[in-house]
Amino acid sequence: KKLAVIFGGRSAEYEVSLQSAYSVISNIDAEKFDVIMLGITQNGEWYHYTGSAENIADNSWSLDAGNMYEICFSQSTETGGFIEFADGSYTTVKIDMAFPVLHGKNGEDGTVQGLLELAGIPVVGCGTLASALCMDKVRAHQLVQAAGVEIPRSLVFDREASEQELMDGAASLGYPLFVKPLRAGSSFGISKVMSADQLQGAWKNA
Repeated sequence: KKLAVIFGGRSAEYEVSLQSAYSVISNIDAEKFDVIMLGITQNGEWYHYTGSAENIADNSWSLDAGNMYEICFSQSTETGGFIEFADGSYTTVKIDMAFPVLHGKNGEDGTVQGLLELAGIPVVGCGTLASALCMDKVRAHQLVQAAGVEIPRSLVFDREASEQELMDGAASLGYPLFVKPLRAGSSFGISKVMSADQLQGAWKNA
């Protein structure tokens, strides 16, 4: 089976993805899967990477120009894979499935899953809807609350919120509390706030 492992991405969690992808590539059963490494730069450029997986781990893969071939996924289910460009021409590469080893925005939020589903390519992991819902903390909470699961009380503010609005909201919830981005992974931009004087810094961090 041809398995495309997709790594990198336009996300604050780019580096985390590289480590996860290296672990997957290093431990996958090579007798069962022919691994094709597909890297996304932090600028959002997609490449078929044919170099060493070690270069993914230390983030030097995108400097290995001799092993990088620009690609884009075909939305034709007849193609069933991606289009690769090299030397002024292109070829199509069929794959059996794709494994998005991506973290955070533009990868774990349903965007890449939707791209692959449109192309008719089976995806390892969550599909488009589950990925999008679970990345959005408010909607995920609303969904499980509707199913009868208790959730912590919370408030949502946008970038334009005034300091007074934040202070009033935090006071209504009570301290200690957590401040976190609405759509990001579990380890980025999160602060535990013990008192009001820590609130503004935590909000800016998120």
